[in-house]
Amino acid sequence: MQNQASRRQRGFSLAEVLVAVALLSVILLGMFGLVTAGVRRAYGGKKMTEAANLAQAVMDRVNVMAPQTLLSAASTATSAQVTWTRTGAGNANVTPAAEAGANAAETERNVWRTMFVNASLPYSAALPTTMQVTLTPVPGGRNFGNSAAIRVAVDVTWAEYGTRRRQVRLQTLNVRSADL
Repeated sequence: MQNQASRRQRGFSLAEVLVAVALLSVILLGMFGLVTAGVRRAYGGKKMTEAANLAQAVMDRVNVMAPQTLLSAASTATSAQVTWTRTGAGNANVTPAAEAGANAAETERNVWRTMFVNASLPYSAALPTTMQVTLTPVPGGRNFGNSAAIRVAVDVTWAEYGTRRRQVRLQTLNVRSADL
């Protein structure tokens, strides 16, 4: 009777404890990896949504005036483009610099630039964040003066976690009225 009671109170052997700890650590490491991957994906989704919102806001504002006027292109031009690059915090680390705002087109480009500056997309000197607005007359071979529509493309590019390049590109067609 005493042998059975002492066996029950003995506890676990060292080998059993080591196996249990090893199993627990493998399970915990796997769960930690899942949590880390989930956080990375949520962060990436948030930045992707923010870049898409920025691109959409710029596209919405293209209707303000004639596209060639917006980007200071001649009506005979076959495309027009502007690119902003951000390498650090603050307004001074975005190129090109803000314009004087002497006319409506400069004021509108400054609005786009301000939206870009205020976006909380990651940036660094080595991997800058960029926003590029491209306007192209449609159909191909036409110029701004004789096209029926304008293709508006907005590309936002940034580096996620300092290494992985991500990009959002939104495009639309702007049908032109005869008075533009």
